[in-house]
Amino acid sequence: MLLLQSRGKLYVVGIGAGRGLLTLKALKAIEESEYVVGYEKYVKEIEEFAKGKKLITTGMREEMKRVEIAVELAKKSVVSLVSGGDPSVYGILPFVFEFLMKKGEDIEIEVIPGVTASSASSALLGCPISGDHVVLSLSDLLVPWNVIESRLLYALRGGFVIAIYNPSSYSRKENLRRVLRLVMEERGDLFVGVVKNAFREGQSISIVRVSELTENPDLVDMNTTLIIPNYETIVKNGKMFTPRKYEAKKMGGITRGALEIVERSSEILKNIVPGDGLREEILRRCIATTGDPSIKDAIQFNGDPWEGVEAIKKGSRIIVDVRMVKFGLRISSICAVDFANGDDTKTSSGLKSLEKLIEGSVVGIGNSPSAAITLYEISKVRKPRFIVATPVGFVNAEESKQLISSLEIPSITTKGTRGGSNICVAILNCLVEYAGRSD
Repeated sequence: MLLLQSRGKLYVVGIGAGRGLLTLKALKAIEESEYVVGYEKYVKEIEEFAKGKKLITTGMREEMKRVEIAVELAKKSVVSLVSGGDPSVYGILPFVFEFLMKKGEDIEIEVIPGVTASSASSALLGCPISGDHVVLSLSDLLVPWNVIESRLLYALRGGFVIAIYNPSSYSRKENLRRVLRLVMEERGDLFVGVVKNAFREGQSISIVRVSELTENPDLVDMNTTLIIPNYETIVKNGKMFTPRKYEAKKMGGITRGALEIVERSSEILKNIVPGDGLREEILRRCIATTGDPSIKDAIQFNGDPWEGVEAIKKGSRIIVDVRMVKFGLRISSICAVDFANGDDTKTSSGLKSLEKLIEGSVVGIGNSPSAAITLYEISKVRKPRFIVATPVGFVNAEESKQLISSLEIPSITTKGTRGGSNICVAILNCLVEYAGRSD
């Protein structure tokens, strides 16, 4: 609140995105006011709460005129300058502060926030906006179109749910077409939430494909809010829902073509290994990294894989045998070969050098059977929290993994001669990802 000495007061009041969304604080400010100033449409929406007040209205694009009137009145009287939605989000508030700072006017001002069109539209559609999102206006009256287009492109590529205000008017149909082309190019022909006149007379709610909206642009006008979902958003039974829990299941896909391939791959993997548990996800990732569905039969779980997740979540260090595993991880790790100093294999001597750090760590062996054998010996005295051992080969590979499996330490191993650093990385990254989730 900006407080200057005066006898009057200016409330800048957000009246919400539609009828019934006026907050108690906004209502109290209006009740305290002698004057209510605003765009004629918004003043009419709240006139039942402004009985006995002196109402002053102006037309569209007369923001500065409204501000000047309200500020002048607020020098001696209590005034509510009303704004649709929230006054700071595409509302009247920036004009108020611009005027005050230029003129140096001596008034008291209090801002009353309001329910935005994006929040109201999201509620009507279900819950598409549940976390990080971008709000963007397509009106180019105050912002050049090239800036708007650039911001939209960054938002699309950033994976945000996007709420679009002022998507179309009689003179700006082409802007909407450009936006829909960009959405199609970046995210494909997905479903879009279309909310017209949210919580007002003439309200309509629909969920349509981008292609359908392109063919029927009259579904959209200045009173419409578009909600562009991201690749996490679920559309089902006439509702849109974006989970709070982030699922990094798109394998790095960002472009339309990549996302389509990822979606098909995910469906295929889900058919090979159904289920939503951690074990099933680990198996799917091992199949994805090898391209071999039969690898699922070679993965052996000893104990609960959630032990690995909990260890990483609580800050256990990760120690790996070779750089190929180290460089593949999404988290920092200690690499055994970097500490090699003996006549044994580099991985084995490196692990011996790190012996004191093994206890309480998560250890990944992706390449070296000799490292797995050394780890087995060390683990008898200094127990790690969790082990992933997938060394590949025909000499000691199978035997080394059998030794790891015999330990009373939770682990994931591969059977027989099969395995490799890529499988070790896939398993460890899955544990790391699950450890990073908020729930």
